[in-house]
Amino acid sequence: MAFFFFMPSIFLANDAGPITAGPIASDAPYASGEILVKYKPSLREATTEHYQTKWGITNIRSFHTVGVEHVRLAGEMTVAQAVKMFRNDPNVAYAEPNYYYHLDIIPNDTHFGLFWGMHNTGQNVNGTTGTDDKDIDALEAWDITFGADRVVVAVIDSGVDGSHPDLSANLWTNSGEIPENGLDDDGNGYVDDIRGWDFANKDNNPADDNGHGTHVTGIIAAVVNNGIGVAGVAWNAKIMALKSFRADGSGLTSDAILEIAYANLMGADVINNSWGGAPYSQALFDMIGSSSAMVVFAAGNSGQNNDLIPHYPSSYTSANILAVAATDPNDNLALFSNFGVTLVDVATPGVNILSTLSGGGYDYKSGTSMAVPSATGVAALLKAKSHPSAISDNSSNSSVTGSGLSNLEIIAKIKETVDPVDSLNGQITTQGRINAFRAVKSTGGNGDSGGCFVATGLHLAP
Repeated sequence: MAFFFFMPSIFLANDAGPITAGPIASDAPYASGEILVKYKPSLREATTEHYQTKWGITNIRSFHTVGVEHVRLAGEMTVAQAVKMFRNDPNVAYAEPNYYYHLDIIPNDTHFGLFWGMHNTGQNVNGTTGTDDKDIDALEAWDITFGADRVVVAVIDSGVDGSHPDLSANLWTNSGEIPENGLDDDGNGYVDDIRGWDFANKDNNPADDNGHGTHVTGIIAAVVNNGIGVAGVAWNAKIMALKSFRADGSGLTSDAILEIAYANLMGADVINNSWGGAPYSQALFDMIGSSSAMVVFAAGNSGQNNDLIPHYPSSYTSANILAVAATDPNDNLALFSNFGVTLVDVATPGVNILSTLSGGGYDYKSGTSMAVPSATGVAALLKAKSHPSAISDNSSNSSVTGSGLSNLEIIAKIKETVDPVDSLNGQITTQGRINAFRAVKSTGGNGDSGGCFVATGLHLAP
Protein backbone atom coordinates (compact mmCIF):
# COMPACT_ATOMS: atom_id res chain seq x y z
CA MET A 1 0.00 0.00 0.00
CA ALA A 2 1.25 3.47 -0.83
CA PHE A 3 2.14 5.95 1.87
CA PHE A 4 1.54 9.66 1.47
CA PHE A 5 3.22 12.64 3.03
CA PHE A 6 2.41 16.31 3.00
CA MET A 7 3.86 19.74 3.72
CA PRO A 8 2.77 23.34 3.11
CA SER A 9 3.34 24.68 -0.38
CA ILE A 10 6.65 26.36 -1.17
CA PHE A 11 6.29 29.89 -2.50
CA LEU A 12 8.53 31.49 -5.08
CA ALA A 13 10.62 34.41 -3.98
CA ASN A 14 10.32 37.69 -5.80
CA ASP A 15 13.28 39.75 -6.88
CA ALA A 16 13.23 41.75 -3.65
CA GLY A 17 14.35 38.98 -1.32
CA PRO A 18 14.83 35.30 -0.52
CA ILE A 19 12.20 32.60 -0.54
CA THR A 20 9.97 32.10 2.49
CA ALA A 21 8.89 28.55 3.21
CA GLY A 22 7.95 26.24 6.01
CA PRO A 23 10.32 23.63 7.41
CA ILE A 24 11.08 20.41 5.59
CA ALA A 25 8.40 17.81 6.29
CA SER A 26 9.97 15.61 8.96
CA ASP A 27 7.94 12.55 7.99
CA ALA A 28 8.54 12.80 4.23
CA PRO A 29 11.44 10.71 2.87
CA TYR A 30 13.93 12.34 0.54
CA ALA A 31 17.30 11.54 -1.00
CA SER A 32 20.31 12.35 1.17
CA GLY A 33 23.24 14.39 -0.12
CA GLU A 34 21.33 16.21 -2.87
CA ILE A 35 18.63 18.86 -3.40
CA LEU A 36 16.82 20.73 -6.17
CA VAL A 37 17.52 24.44 -6.49
CA LYS A 38 16.59 27.23 -8.89
CA TYR A 39 18.85 30.26 -9.15
CA LYS A 40 17.48 33.54 -10.44
CA PRO A 41 18.19 33.51 -14.19
CA SER A 42 20.27 36.69 -14.36
CA LEU A 43 22.62 35.39 -11.62
CA ARG A 44 22.62 31.70 -12.46
CA GLU A 45 26.24 31.27 -13.55
CA ALA A 46 27.72 33.46 -10.82
CA THR A 47 25.64 31.81 -8.09
CA THR A 48 26.49 28.32 -9.33
CA GLU A 49 30.20 29.15 -9.26
CA HIS A 50 29.89 30.65 -5.76
CA TYR A 51 28.39 27.50 -4.26
CA GLN A 52 30.84 25.25 -6.08
CA THR A 53 33.84 27.25 -4.88
CA LYS A 54 32.78 28.01 -1.31
CA TRP A 55 30.76 24.92 -0.40
CA GLY A 56 31.89 22.26 -2.86
CA ILE A 57 28.36 21.83 -4.18
CA THR A 58 28.42 20.22 -7.62
CA ASN A 59 25.86 19.89 -10.38
CA ILE A 60 24.33 16.48 -11.10
CA ARG A 61 22.15 17.68 -13.96
CA SER A 62 20.24 20.72 -15.21
CA PHE A 63 16.56 20.82 -16.10
CA HIS A 64 16.87 23.56 -18.68
CA THR A 65 13.15 23.75 -19.44
CA VAL A 66 12.37 25.08 -15.97
CA GLY A 67 15.83 26.37 -15.00
CA VAL A 68 16.30 23.97 -12.08
CA GLU A 69 19.58 22.44 -10.93
CA HIS A 70 19.87 19.02 -9.31
CA VAL A 71 22.94 19.43 -7.09
CA ARG A 72 25.07 17.19 -4.89
CA LEU A 73 26.08 18.38 -1.44
CA ALA A 74 29.63 18.17 -0.14
CA GLY A 75 31.12 16.98 3.13
CA GLU A 76 28.84 16.67 6.14
CA MET A 77 26.25 19.19 4.98
CA THR A 78 22.73 17.86 5.53
CA VAL A 79 19.77 18.39 3.24
CA ALA A 80 18.06 20.54 5.89
CA GLN A 81 21.14 22.74 6.25
CA ALA A 82 21.51 23.12 2.48
CA VAL A 83 17.86 23.96 1.88
CA LYS A 84 17.95 26.59 4.65
CA MET A 85 21.14 28.11 3.26
CA PHE A 86 19.78 28.36 -0.28
CA ARG A 87 16.38 29.67 0.80
CA ASN A 88 18.11 32.50 2.70
CA ASP A 89 20.01 33.54 -0.43
CA PRO A 90 18.29 36.40 -2.35
CA ASN A 91 19.88 35.04 -5.54
CA VAL A 92 17.89 31.80 -5.22
CA ALA A 93 14.28 31.46 -6.42
CA TYR A 94 13.62 28.25 -4.48
CA ALA A 95 15.28 25.17 -2.99
CA GLU A 96 13.77 21.88 -1.88
CA PRO A 97 14.66 18.29 -0.99
CA ASN A 98 14.53 15.60 -3.67
CA TYR A 99 11.46 13.86 -2.24
CA TYR A 100 10.39 10.29 -2.85
CA TYR A 101 7.01 9.54 -4.41
CA HIS A 102 5.14 6.24 -4.21
CA LEU A 103 2.85 4.24 -6.48
CA ASP A 104 -0.87 4.73 -5.82
CA ILE A 105 -2.01 1.11 -5.57
CA ILE A 106 -3.95 -1.20 -3.28
CA PRO A 107 -2.85 -4.81 -4.04
CA ASN A 108 -5.48 -7.49 -4.67
CA ASP A 109 -4.77 -11.17 -5.44
CA THR A 110 -8.18 -12.22 -6.78
CA HIS A 111 -8.13 -14.46 -9.89
CA PHE A 112 -11.57 -14.32 -11.48
CA GLY A 113 -14.03 -11.99 -13.19
CA LEU A 114 -13.96 -9.64 -16.16
CA PHE A 115 -13.00 -6.07 -16.96
CA TRP A 116 -16.20 -4.53 -15.54
CA GLY A 117 -14.83 -0.98 -15.75
CA MET A 118 -15.15 -1.01 -19.53
CA HIS A 119 -18.36 -3.05 -19.74
CA ASN A 120 -20.37 -3.64 -16.56
CA THR A 121 -23.17 -6.20 -16.92
CA GLY A 122 -23.75 -6.58 -13.19
CA GLN A 123 -21.27 -9.47 -13.06
CA ASN A 124 -19.84 -10.66 -9.74
CA VAL A 125 -16.36 -9.21 -9.24
CA ASN A 126 -14.35 -10.45 -6.28
CA GLY A 127 -17.49 -11.27 -4.33
CA THR A 128 -19.28 -8.02 -5.17
CA THR A 129 -22.15 -7.90 -7.64
CA GLY A 130 -21.96 -4.84 -9.83
CA THR A 131 -24.67 -2.71 -11.41
CA ASP A 132 -25.39 -2.82 -15.11
CA ASP A 133 -23.78 -0.04 -17.19
CA LYS A 134 -21.83 1.54 -14.33
CA ASP A 135 -18.74 1.69 -16.55
CA ILE A 136 -17.00 4.00 -19.00
CA ASP A 137 -18.99 2.73 -22.03
CA ALA A 138 -15.85 1.53 -23.80
CA LEU A 139 -17.69 -0.84 -26.14
CA GLU A 140 -19.94 1.98 -27.32
CA ALA A 141 -16.94 4.28 -27.76
CA TRP A 142 -15.17 1.66 -29.89
CA ASP A 143 -18.07 1.79 -32.35
CA ILE A 144 -16.83 5.31 -33.10
CA THR A 145 -13.07 4.99 -32.68
CA PHE A 146 -10.69 2.50 -31.14
CA GLY A 147 -7.46 4.39 -30.90
CA ALA A 148 -4.51 5.13 -33.15
CA ASP A 149 -1.02 3.75 -33.31
CA ARG A 150 0.42 7.23 -33.86
CA VAL A 151 -0.78 8.36 -30.44
CA VAL A 152 2.09 8.00 -27.96
CA VAL A 153 1.33 7.50 -24.27
CA ALA A 154 4.23 7.85 -21.83
CA VAL A 155 3.80 5.73 -18.70
CA ILE A 156 5.88 7.03 -15.78
CA ASP A 157 5.84 4.07 -13.44
CA SER A 158 7.80 0.97 -12.39
CA GLY A 159 8.51 -0.01 -15.99
CA VAL A 160 6.74 -2.34 -18.40
CA ASP A 161 7.17 -6.05 -19.13
CA GLY A 162 7.89 -5.61 -22.82
CA SER A 163 7.74 -9.35 -23.46
CA HIS A 164 4.14 -9.69 -22.26
CA PRO A 165 2.16 -11.18 -25.19
CA ASP A 166 -0.69 -8.74 -24.60
CA LEU A 167 1.59 -5.67 -24.62
CA SER A 168 4.63 -6.22 -26.83
CA ALA A 169 2.94 -5.18 -30.08
CA ASN A 170 1.92 -1.83 -28.61
CA LEU A 171 5.29 -0.64 -27.31
CA TRP A 172 6.66 2.63 -28.65
CA THR A 173 9.88 2.43 -30.67
CA ASN A 174 12.37 5.26 -30.94
CA SER A 175 12.98 5.30 -34.68
CA GLY A 176 15.95 7.62 -34.23
CA GLU A 177 18.03 4.97 -32.47
CA ILE A 178 19.90 2.00 -33.96
CA PRO A 179 19.43 -0.85 -31.46
CA GLU A 180 22.34 -1.91 -29.26
CA ASN A 181 25.11 -0.07 -31.09
CA GLY A 182 26.23 1.78 -27.95
CA LEU A 183 25.65 5.19 -29.52
CA ASP A 184 23.25 8.05 -28.93
CA ASP A 185 22.12 8.10 -32.56
CA ASP A 186 19.39 10.72 -32.17
CA GLY A 187 21.47 12.97 -29.90
CA ASN A 188 18.87 13.18 -27.14
CA GLY A 189 21.36 12.33 -24.39
CA TYR A 190 20.28 8.68 -23.98
CA VAL A 191 22.13 5.76 -25.54
CA ASP A 192 20.06 3.02 -27.21
CA ASP A 193 16.77 4.24 -25.73
CA ILE A 194 14.75 2.08 -28.09
CA ARG A 195 11.70 1.52 -25.82
CA GLY A 196 12.13 4.40 -23.38
CA TRP A 197 14.48 4.68 -20.40
CA ASP A 198 15.07 3.38 -16.88
CA PHE A 199 15.63 6.57 -14.88
CA ALA A 200 15.82 4.67 -11.61
CA ASN A 201 18.78 2.52 -12.68
CA LYS A 202 20.13 4.82 -15.41
CA ASP A 203 19.98 2.36 -18.31
CA ASN A 204 18.00 1.69 -21.50
CA ASN A 205 15.96 -1.24 -20.15
CA PRO A 206 12.74 0.00 -18.50
CA ALA A 207 11.77 -3.50 -17.34
CA ASP A 208 9.22 -3.86 -14.55
CA ASP A 209 10.52 -5.35 -11.27
CA ASN A 210 7.45 -4.23 -9.30
CA GLY A 211 4.48 -5.19 -11.49
CA HIS A 212 2.59 -1.91 -11.10
CA GLY A 213 3.59 -0.36 -14.41
CA THR A 214 2.73 -3.48 -16.41
CA HIS A 215 -0.76 -3.59 -14.86
CA VAL A 216 -1.33 0.11 -15.58
CA THR A 217 -0.11 -0.29 -19.17
CA GLY A 218 -2.55 -3.10 -19.90
CA ILE A 219 -5.50 -0.91 -18.93
CA ILE A 220 -4.34 1.77 -21.36
CA ALA A 221 -3.33 -0.30 -24.36
CA ALA A 222 -3.39 -4.09 -24.04
CA VAL A 223 -3.57 -5.56 -27.53
CA VAL A 224 -7.17 -6.10 -28.64
CA ASN A 225 -8.62 -8.97 -30.67
CA ASN A 226 -5.51 -11.14 -30.39
CA GLY A 227 -7.37 -14.03 -28.77
CA ILE A 228 -5.74 -13.69 -25.34
CA GLY A 229 -6.06 -11.75 -22.12
CA VAL A 230 -7.62 -8.31 -21.84
CA ALA A 231 -8.30 -5.22 -23.92
CA GLY A 232 -6.85 -1.75 -23.46
CA VAL A 233 -9.02 1.37 -23.69
CA ALA A 234 -6.97 2.86 -26.56
CA TRP A 235 -6.34 0.23 -29.21
CA ASN A 236 -2.87 0.37 -30.75
CA ALA A 237 -1.73 3.41 -28.77
CA LYS A 238 2.05 3.21 -28.43
CA ILE A 239 3.40 2.95 -24.88
CA MET A 240 6.62 4.80 -24.04
CA ALA A 241 7.97 3.05 -20.95
CA LEU A 242 9.65 5.45 -18.50
CA LYS A 243 10.78 3.69 -15.34
CA SER A 244 10.97 5.94 -12.30
CA PHE A 245 9.94 3.59 -9.49
CA ARG A 246 12.07 0.85 -8.01
CA ALA A 247 10.97 -2.60 -6.89
CA ASP A 248 9.86 -1.16 -3.52
CA GLY A 249 7.55 1.33 -5.26
CA SER A 250 9.55 4.47 -4.46
CA GLY A 251 10.86 7.05 -6.92
CA LEU A 252 12.53 10.46 -6.75
CA THR A 253 11.20 13.86 -7.76
CA SER A 254 14.28 14.46 -9.91
CA ASP A 255 13.60 11.31 -11.94
CA ALA A 256 9.96 12.32 -12.48
CA ILE A 257 11.12 15.71 -13.76
CA LEU A 258 13.55 14.05 -16.14
CA GLU A 259 10.88 11.69 -17.41
CA ILE A 260 8.40 14.45 -18.19
CA ALA A 261 11.18 16.29 -20.00
CA TYR A 262 12.01 13.10 -21.94
CA ALA A 263 8.35 12.50 -22.82
CA ASN A 264 8.08 16.08 -24.09
CA LEU A 265 11.28 15.79 -26.12
CA MET A 266 10.25 12.50 -27.71
CA GLY A 267 6.75 13.62 -28.61
CA ALA A 268 4.42 11.92 -26.14
CA ASP A 269 0.79 13.01 -26.47
CA VAL A 270 -0.42 11.91 -23.00
CA ILE A 271 1.52 11.08 -19.80
CA ASN A 272 0.06 8.57 -17.32
CA ASN A 273 1.04 9.08 -13.66
CA SER A 274 -0.36 6.51 -11.23
CA TRP A 275 1.66 7.77 -8.28
CA GLY A 276 1.99 10.58 -5.77
CA GLY A 277 2.17 11.40 -2.09
CA ALA A 278 5.31 13.49 -1.55
CA PRO A 279 5.29 17.14 -0.43
CA TYR A 280 4.89 20.05 -2.81
CA SER A 281 7.73 20.44 -5.30
CA GLN A 282 7.98 23.71 -7.15
CA ALA A 283 10.40 22.15 -9.64
CA LEU A 284 7.96 19.35 -10.51
CA PHE A 285 5.08 21.83 -10.70
CA ASP A 286 7.07 23.97 -13.15
CA MET A 287 7.91 20.96 -15.34
CA ILE A 288 4.29 19.77 -15.46
CA GLY A 289 3.16 23.26 -16.41
CA SER A 290 5.67 23.35 -19.27
CA SER A 291 4.68 19.92 -20.63
CA SER A 292 3.53 19.70 -24.23
CA ALA A 293 1.59 16.54 -23.32
CA MET A 294 -1.62 16.19 -21.36
CA VAL A 295 -0.79 14.95 -17.85
CA VAL A 296 -3.09 12.57 -15.92
CA PHE A 297 -2.56 11.94 -12.19
CA ALA A 298 -3.98 9.67 -9.48
CA ALA A 299 -5.94 11.43 -6.73
CA GLY A 300 -4.46 9.10 -4.08
CA ASN A 301 -5.61 6.24 -1.86
CA SER A 302 -5.90 7.74 1.61
CA GLY A 303 -9.68 8.25 1.54
CA GLN A 304 -9.09 11.93 2.32
CA ASN A 305 -10.29 15.28 1.05
CA ASN A 306 -7.51 16.67 -1.13
CA ASP A 307 -9.00 20.16 -0.81
CA LEU A 308 -8.04 20.05 2.87
CA ILE A 309 -4.89 17.91 2.73
CA PRO A 310 -3.38 18.14 -0.77
CA HIS A 311 -2.08 15.04 -2.52
CA TYR A 312 0.74 16.02 -4.85
CA PRO A 313 1.22 16.05 -7.78
CA SER A 314 -2.52 15.57 -8.50
CA SER A 315 -3.36 18.60 -6.33
CA TYR A 316 -1.19 21.05 -8.25
CA THR A 317 -3.36 23.83 -9.64
CA SER A 318 -2.11 23.32 -13.18
CA ALA A 319 -4.58 23.56 -16.06
CA ASN A 320 -2.66 20.75 -17.80
CA ILE A 321 -3.52 18.16 -15.10
CA LEU A 322 -6.51 15.83 -14.99
CA ALA A 323 -6.86 14.43 -11.44
CA VAL A 324 -8.69 11.10 -11.18
CA ALA A 325 -10.59 9.38 -8.36
CA ALA A 326 -11.79 5.74 -8.32
CA THR A 327 -15.26 4.19 -8.33
CA ASP A 328 -16.43 0.64 -7.56
CA PRO A 329 -18.69 -1.66 -9.65
CA ASN A 330 -21.81 0.01 -8.21
CA ASP A 331 -20.73 3.58 -8.99
CA ASN A 332 -19.78 4.38 -5.42
CA LEU A 333 -16.66 6.40 -4.69
CA ALA A 334 -14.14 3.73 -3.69
CA LEU A 335 -13.56 3.65 0.05
CA PHE A 336 -9.83 4.21 -0.40
CA SER A 337 -10.14 6.96 -3.03
CA ASN A 338 -9.23 10.54 -2.29
CA PHE A 339 -11.73 13.19 -3.33
CA GLY A 340 -12.10 16.97 -3.42
CA VAL A 341 -14.66 19.14 -5.14
CA THR A 342 -11.95 21.60 -6.13
CA LEU A 343 -8.82 19.50 -6.69
CA VAL A 344 -10.16 16.17 -8.04
CA ASP A 345 -11.69 16.41 -11.51
CA VAL A 346 -13.27 13.11 -12.52
CA ALA A 347 -13.67 9.47 -11.50
CA THR A 348 -13.23 6.16 -13.33
CA PRO A 349 -13.42 2.50 -12.26
CA GLY A 350 -10.58 1.56 -9.92
CA VAL A 351 -11.72 -1.45 -7.85
CA ASN A 352 -10.82 -5.01 -8.88
CA ILE A 353 -9.54 -4.07 -12.32
CA LEU A 354 -8.26 -6.96 -14.42
CA SER A 355 -5.07 -6.29 -16.35
CA THR A 356 -1.64 -7.57 -17.33
CA LEU A 357 1.02 -8.78 -14.89
CA SER A 358 4.79 -9.05 -15.26
CA GLY A 359 5.70 -12.51 -16.48
CA GLY A 360 2.81 -12.84 -18.90
CA GLY A 361 -0.14 -13.29 -16.53
CA TYR A 362 -3.26 -11.37 -15.51
CA ASP A 363 -4.78 -10.38 -12.19
CA TYR A 364 -6.93 -7.84 -10.37
CA LYS A 365 -5.64 -4.76 -8.61
CA SER A 366 -7.39 -1.82 -6.98
CA GLY A 367 -6.38 1.79 -6.45
CA THR A 368 -6.57 5.19 -8.06
CA SER A 369 -3.57 3.84 -9.99
CA MET A 370 -6.02 1.60 -11.82
CA ALA A 371 -8.46 4.47 -12.40
CA VAL A 372 -5.94 6.81 -14.02
CA PRO A 373 -5.12 4.63 -17.07
CA SER A 374 -8.78 4.49 -18.09
CA ALA A 375 -8.79 8.29 -18.20
CA THR A 376 -5.48 8.24 -20.05
CA GLY A 377 -6.90 5.80 -22.58
CA VAL A 378 -9.91 8.04 -23.20
CA ALA A 379 -7.57 11.03 -23.66
CA ALA A 380 -5.66 8.98 -26.26
CA LEU A 381 -8.93 8.17 -28.06
CA LEU A 382 -9.78 11.86 -28.17
CA LYS A 383 -6.31 12.70 -29.44
CA ALA A 384 -6.74 10.12 -32.22
CA LYS A 385 -10.31 11.12 -33.00
CA SER A 386 -9.40 14.78 -33.39
CA HIS A 387 -6.55 14.01 -35.80
CA PRO A 388 -7.72 12.69 -39.19
CA SER A 389 -4.08 11.84 -39.95
CA ALA A 390 -3.96 9.41 -37.02
CA ILE A 391 -5.73 6.55 -38.82
CA SER A 392 -4.41 3.20 -37.61
CA ASP A 393 -2.27 1.77 -40.42
CA ASN A 394 0.61 0.20 -38.48
CA SER A 395 3.02 2.30 -40.52
CA SER A 396 4.58 4.53 -37.91
CA ASN A 397 5.24 4.91 -34.21
CA SER A 398 5.61 8.65 -34.46
CA SER A 399 3.56 11.04 -32.36
CA VAL A 400 0.41 12.61 -33.72
CA THR A 401 1.06 15.89 -35.51
CA GLY A 402 -1.04 18.53 -37.18
CA SER A 403 -4.22 20.24 -36.11
CA GLY A 404 -6.46 18.78 -33.44
CA LEU A 405 -7.66 19.25 -29.89
CA SER A 406 -5.27 20.90 -27.48
CA ASN A 407 -4.53 19.42 -24.06
CA LEU A 408 -6.92 21.86 -22.43
CA GLU A 409 -9.65 21.06 -24.94
CA ILE A 410 -9.26 17.31 -24.33
CA ILE A 411 -9.48 17.85 -20.56
CA ALA A 412 -12.57 19.99 -21.08
CA LYS A 413 -14.19 17.34 -23.33
CA ILE A 414 -13.60 14.62 -20.75
CA LYS A 415 -15.00 16.73 -17.94
CA GLU A 416 -18.02 17.97 -19.92
CA THR A 417 -19.15 14.49 -20.98
CA VAL A 418 -19.08 12.57 -17.67
CA ASP A 419 -22.04 10.53 -16.47
CA PRO A 420 -23.48 12.29 -13.40
CA VAL A 421 -23.21 9.97 -10.38
CA ASP A 422 -25.10 10.58 -7.14
CA SER A 423 -22.32 9.25 -4.94
CA LEU A 424 -19.90 11.78 -6.47
CA ASN A 425 -22.16 14.76 -5.83
CA GLY A 426 -20.15 17.23 -3.76
CA GLN A 427 -17.13 14.93 -3.84
CA ILE A 428 -15.31 15.88 -7.06
CA THR A 429 -15.41 18.81 -9.49
CA THR A 430 -17.53 17.24 -12.25
CA GLN A 431 -19.60 15.04 -9.91
CA GLY A 432 -19.32 12.32 -12.54
CA ARG A 433 -17.60 9.24 -13.95
CA ILE A 434 -15.86 9.42 -17.31
CA ASN A 435 -17.93 8.23 -20.28
CA ALA A 436 -15.68 7.33 -23.21
CA PHE A 437 -18.56 7.08 -25.66
CA ARG A 438 -19.93 10.53 -24.91
CA ALA A 439 -16.42 12.00 -24.98
CA VAL A 440 -15.46 10.66 -28.43
CA LYS A 441 -18.92 11.31 -29.84
CA SER A 442 -18.57 14.98 -28.90
CA THR A 443 -15.32 15.27 -30.85
CA GLY A 444 -15.06 16.10 -34.54
CA GLY A 445 -12.62 14.49 -36.99
CA ASN A 446 -12.37 11.10 -38.61
CA GLY A 447 -9.89 9.20 -36.46
CA ASP A 448 -9.98 5.42 -36.72
CA SER A 449 -12.81 3.33 -38.04
CA GLY A 450 -15.02 1.81 -35.40
CA GLY A 451 -16.53 -1.64 -35.10
CA CYS A 452 -18.92 -3.59 -32.95
CA PHE A 453 -17.27 -5.82 -30.35
CA VAL A 454 -18.77 -8.02 -27.69
CA ALA A 455 -17.03 -9.09 -24.49
CA THR A 456 -16.81 -12.88 -24.26
CA GLY A 457 -14.84 -14.44 -21.44
CA LEU A 458 -11.42 -12.87 -21.16
CA HIS A 459 -11.35 -11.87 -24.82
CA LEU A 460 -12.98 -9.48 -27.23
CA ALA A 461 -14.38 -11.04 -30.36
CA PRO A 462 -16.04 -9.38 -33.38
